[in-house]
Amino acid sequence: MRNSTLLLTESLNKKLLEFPKLVDSLERKEINFISNLFLWINELESIFSSHHLSEVSELAGLRSKIIAVKYSDGKKKSTKVHQVKTASEILYDLQNTILSVLKPKEMKVGECRELLRKLLIITSRSSGLQYQSGEAFEIFIQKVWREMVANEKLVSGTINLRSILSSSEIHQLIAEEIDLEDF
Repeated sequence: MRNSTLLLTESLNKKLLEFPKLVDSLERKEINFISNLFLWINELESIFSSHHLSEVSELAGLRSKIIAVKYSDGKKKSTKVHQVKTASEILYDLQNTILSVLKPKEMKVGECRELLRKLLIITSRSSGLQYQSGEAFEIFIQKVWREMVANEKLVSGTINLRSILSSSEIHQLIAEEIDLEDF
């Protein structure tokens, strides 16, 4: 089974929206900054691992830099200060690692959305499909997709979509992009 590109982009965007709170926590010198940062990184590692992304090792490597400070010689208070300093130095690298994975995926999803909008316009004009008010929306989405796949003029577009997204993701995008007034 293919990993969900839409789920990945949504999850990574959600984690990036949490990033400013971490930076604010650092700025306010909150005592739980390091534990919150570790939790955030661990959640990202879980997302990367579940999508089989090798960049998970980069995240773990950055996390290890913070952990390594614990094992250096020095007093406990000094260790905490050095951990915060090290964490502050890698924040940008953490964000950049996420963006390096997210941006290409977002571009692909954006291209799929644009292609799908074009296919929907053509389908609405060339098919006899009409949305009936009592009809289940999911059933109608499936009909629209079947109509697109069956249309010889749209074959290359549907093949492109299938090469990037799963059927359920395509249905999700159709549901998000369709204008029922066109049908």
